[in-house]
Formats: sequence, structure tokens, C-alpha cells
Amino acid sequence: MLNEPRTYRHSPFQFVMLLLIFGALAVGMVVSFDGADSVSTLPFAVFFVLVFLFSLYSVTVKTTISDDEISTQSLLGAKSLKWSEINRVSGRGYSIKLHNLDGDITVAPSSQLAGYNEVVEFIGSKRPDLFTPQDYREMTRNWYGYILLAVIALFVVGTGFFLLTQSGAGVVIFIFFLIIALFVAYVTFSLPKSLNIEGDTLFIKYFFSEKSIRAHEVASLSLNYTQTRNGKNYFVRVDLTSKKYIRISGVGPNLPVVFLVLKNWKRKYASLGVTSQQV
Repeated sequence: MLNEPRTYRHSPFQFVMLLLIFGALAVGMVVSFDGADSVSTLPFAVFFVLVFLFSLYSVTVKTTISDDEISTQSLLGAKSLKWSEINRVSGRGYSIKLHNLDGDITVAPSSQLAGYNEVVEFIGSKRPDLFTPQDYREMTRNWYGYILLAVIALFVVGTGFFLLTQSGAGVVIFIFFLIIALFVAYVTFSLPKSLNIEGDTLFIKYFFSEKSIRAHEVASLSLNYTQTRNGKNYFVRVDLTSKKYIRISGVGPNLPVVFLVLKNWKRKYASLGVTSQQV
């Protein structure tokens, strides 16, 4: 329960830095293209404006939650839904969208905001009925990672024949691309392929193995992230009572739903598993 509405937004520092960077770039473009043909500079100007507008939109979005509703606001306007009005959820990757019954209003908090994991947890606490294990018995990995791996593999094979016929530098470049392909393959095949819930047991299937976890073996669940140059990469961390942990990402329908379903699964079955062991 919140005593007052809580707002999540980007820091003012990011907004100021955005204006300074694009201001400096704008001055540089004006100086560089001084006297140039306006027709030739028009594509660069259009591209610059579009990138600026997209960046400005990204740093000005915000999400506000209260005990009554959730709302988002951006340069394009504001949207809000009362918790009781939410009929279903959707989304891909790290994002989650909340829909009303008619489907004409959707609220989608930005996953790049500080405190996004808190927003997701609050959504789950206000509407746990939307994330029942019975409705999500099987959650599978999307195919984007496999498509990327296939593209990289085809690129390596296609260019490999050419590079191997060139000088020694060509061989070095081929080996470099091959290492990248192997790394992508390792990451792809080491992540869970699917999650299956059967009663108090969670089956985590990989490409070459499978493991099962009982609800009472889970010490805690958290929605964590790693910060990269391209933003935040989220994952679900499952800490076990054995002091080990499992990292889950890339499983659909989207990571927030996976996280909230697993939380409800643990809450429902954890005590039952302990009780059955004691008996």
C-alpha cells in the first residue's frame, strides 16, 4: 500500500546531457555544412531531427503508480488505468502492457526507467489474478535469438570461403567472426528453452538438459538487470535454498509475466512442499 503516488522518471541530468550533446552536434552540423547545397544536407538534417525527437521522447517518459491506478506520460500524451479496469496483459521482451476490457486503452511502463522492477512487482501485488500458474503452465523461449544465431552462422560460413583465400589478415578476421558466432551459440543454448509448471514443480528445459525445482526449494525470486551501453538487460534470478541460483531470460510471453507467475507459483506451493516433507 502506498501512502501517496510514486513517480518513476529519468533523472534531470540525462535531460540536460541530451540537450547539450545534441546542441553541440547541431552547431557542428551547421558549421560543417555551411555553404553546402541544401538538397544534399536535407537527409542529414531529417535524420538528426528524428534521432533527437526519439531521444527526447525516451528521456521524458514517466510512470506513476498509486493504490488506485497506474499511469504513463510522454510527449505524446498521458494514459491511465485503474487497477480494477485491467483486463489482460501482453508485451514482448522486457516490456509489459496493461489493457482494459475494450482494448482501447493500454498502459506500458518503460523498462528503462529506474525502479521498473518495483513497478512490475506492484502490478503483480495489485492484480495477482492476471498471473496465475494455471494460465501459464508452459512458457517458451522466443525465436529471435535462434534467428540471430542462424544469421551470424550464415554470415561466417559465407564470408569464410572468401576470407580463407585471402592473406593472413583474412584468416584472422575469419577466426574473429567465428569466435563471435561460437559465443552467441553458447549464450543461446545455455539459456532455458522453456518453463513448465506442474503443481509444485517447475521444469526448466534447456537444449541438452532439463532440471526440476520444487517450490519449497526456492529461497527468493527477483527481477534484476545488467546495465549495458544499449540500456538495461533484465533477467529473473531464482535463488535456491542450496545457495545456488538460476538465471532466466528470453522466455515468453515476456519477462515481467514470467517473473510474476513464478512468484505466485512459489507463494502458492512453497508451504505445501514443506508440509508434505514434514509429514
